Amino acid sequence: MITNKHTVVSFQLNRDDDMKTLNKQVFDHDFTTDVISFPMATPLPNNQDYLGEIVVNQDQVKRNAEEFGVSYAQELARVVAHGVLHLLGYEDDTPEKKAKMTAIEDAVVREVK
Repeated sequence: MITNKHTVVSFQLNRDDDMKTLNKQVFDHDFTTDVISFPMATPLPNNQDYLGEIVVNQDQVKRNAEEFGVSYAQELARVVAHGVLHLLGYEDDTPEKKAKMTAIEDAVVREVK
């Protein structure tokens, strides 16, 4: 049987101030960050699943790109991949889990020129 099931992820681009405020509200961290994911796993009309929302701080992405010597597009791909992985249930709270996520992120970044 073939189904037309789609998964929806929403994205929001923020700047430092808004991301710092969000990070404080959600995690009680008084600093900015590059990406925050909000899993939802909510069914939507038309046979779609709403996986969640990813909020990206474009200011931090730019700084990360400069620090790591990659393009803005490559770093944006990395943080979006990181956010999606969290929505899919991946965690990075141990060195082993972080290494697994980083390997997947690296594979995504290699596809971005």
